[in-house]
Amino acid sequence: MCLMDRLRAEASSYKQTWVNICTCFVNGLFYLAMFKIRKTLNIYIARQKLIHYIIVAIVFSPYSFTSEKCLAETTNLPWHINDKAIQKLGVSWVSKIAFSPDDKYIAVATKVGTHIIDARTHDSICFLFGHKDAVQSIAFSPDSKQLASGSLDGTVRIWGIPSGNELKTLITNYPTVTSVAFSPDAKLLASSGTYDNNITLWDTNTWQETKSLSGHSKNVNTVTFSPDGKFLASGSSDNNIKLWNVAKGKVVKTLKGHDYIIYEIKFSPDGRFLASGSGDNTIRIWHVGGGEEIKRLVGHTWNVNSVDFSHDGKFLGSGSSDGTTKLWNVATGEMVWSIKSHSRGVKSVAFTENSKILASASPFDHNIKFLDATTGKELRILAGHGRDINVMTFSPDGKYLASAAWDRSVKVWDVAKFKEKWTLKGHKEEVNSVAFSHDSKLLASGAHEGAIKIWDVSTGKEIKTINGHSDSVYSVAFSHDSKILASSSWEIIKLWDTTTWEEIIALTGQKEEISSVEFNLDSTLLISGAYDRSVMIWDVATGQMLKELIGHGMRVNALDVSPNSRFIVSAGRDTVLVWDIASGKKLWDLNGHNWGITSSVFHPDNRLIATCSWGDELVMFWDVQTGKLLKSLPGHWDALRSLAFSPDGKLLVSGANNGIILVWRIDYGPPD
Repeated sequence: MCLMDRLRAEASSYKQTWVNICTCFVNGLFYLAMFKIRKTLNIYIARQKLIHYIIVAIVFSPYSFTSEKCLAETTNLPWHINDKAIQKLGVSWVSKIAFSPDDKYIAVATKVGTHIIDARTHDSICFLFGHKDAVQSIAFSPDSKQLASGSLDGTVRIWGIPSGNELKTLITNYPTVTSVAFSPDAKLLASSGTYDNNITLWDTNTWQETKSLSGHSKNVNTVTFSPDGKFLASGSSDNNIKLWNVAKGKVVKTLKGHDYIIYEIKFSPDGRFLASGSGDNTIRIWHVGGGEEIKRLVGHTWNVNSVDFSHDGKFLGSGSSDGTTKLWNVATGEMVWSIKSHSRGVKSVAFTENSKILASASPFDHNIKFLDATTGKELRILAGHGRDINVMTFSPDGKYLASAAWDRSVKVWDVAKFKEKWTLKGHKEEVNSVAFSHDSKLLASGAHEGAIKIWDVSTGKEIKTINGHSDSVYSVAFSHDSKILASSSWEIIKLWDTTTWEEIIALTGQKEEISSVEFNLDSTLLISGAYDRSVMIWDVATGQMLKELIGHGMRVNALDVSPNSRFIVSAGRDTVLVWDIASGKKLWDLNGHNWGITSSVFHPDNRLIATCSWGDELVMFWDVQTGKLLKSLPGHWDALRSLAFSPDGKLLVSGANNGIILVWRIDYGPPD
């Protein structure tokens, strides 16, 4: 019996009156979810002890919930699909950055988890995946061996560094966690959140709550310990800062002066001063002993979201929603330099431990910039795709992954290091498709402006531009001997000789956008899917259409051919269909996603299909032989666009509308 069957059995014992009331309530939650507040409400409801009734209502709700299909249940698979993403490629949707005290690591908090990066080489160390919503705050322990992360899901999680193992999950009393901080002796962890107005102190030996500090009248947005650990400072949406005696749990001083929300506060390294950044566009420097404001730093034109002292306490870095990062002389209050570091708001700034570099991060342009602290000059940038991931593909030798996006770029990633190798720029509009030659030496990309570009993978240099289409190029594919390149556009497919890059033949017959083209194993057949709802099989030698596969009720977004060339899987806006190539018959209708399936790919062993969707933000796995749903993976919290298996079948990558690429591990054998 699956989970939902068990829930129905239990729910049948409850009175119908409760069912009706709760069904109406859940339906209301369904609509509120469209405004992105579903998760917060669910947590709030759980706090009010109504969760059991909500489960009952879900069972009887008229809406189709994905969990109803028992997606998490698996059959006897020859492989184990890891439930947690093991890596994240690139930088995107950054909410917070932090350098470890030993200066070895950079922690990057994002919408889907926390990325740990080598501070020197910028290689990916590990990815901390487990929260059910965006990570808002992060803090290293003083010995750099642990990281605490606070999330919109209402939990604080403790992670081992550099292993990435989750050590503990702390369930808080607030729907979302806004800030976390370790005490200097690492014996306490402080956390704050929304709708609670309190600060929680946790004993790091037992991970039990030791104190709850009450005093603010609105959300507490930021907490930090003094260097000697005797005091805790908190900044709130009530526009006030409070200093607390940690041992007694009592307010020592309330610092008043800001006219709007306090976003971040930091103690100076000697503990004498406190800096605060606010929604009133100012930074204030406070004397901790007397509690008075001693300097007001004016220059930002929008919210000051982040502040950080240099290690010697002489300078203060700040980041603002006005897109600038500024450096201030603490003694004089003068601005040392100001640069427009990001196209939109700066969410976080942080000094390295030696204070030579000030890093700034933005969730909007998806990058982290490393600035010379003396001059403000940009030294290096870590970036991801800024927009939707349209397509991804592995090189046949498994060394590289190519990704194409709405931001007009193609990125080539080193798979062994999970690190960007090249960013290929040259297309004038969004890039819709990429394909490696089968010797992995060339990469073809097709874009909205109608151009196809050929790139040298070893150098990242452009070799050739083919301007053979009058409309957008939606898909490109190399034949398995790499002698032919296929490209699709509006109502036409063209085959190109890869020696001369001259057109061989044009295939016509499908209407509207031809979204996907793929060769079979011996390259005698070409399969194409289009917005006219058709899937067609073509003779490559003659250009004749051999079969038209009818079954989709809405447009076909993507397709794939099984490695053994026996099957086709086509992803439509309505459903996913599996076809037998020889007979042209439909074998399975893989009906599980809510709507808008965007990608479907075969595992290299031919027995597994992975699909993803706009509608439910899930990756689903299907048994090719039975058509049964085996497993689903959440994690992106955004519409999914693309999937790709590595040639050895051990990795799956998924790309989303927010520019995030996650890496999932698939192990052969039973789970640990």
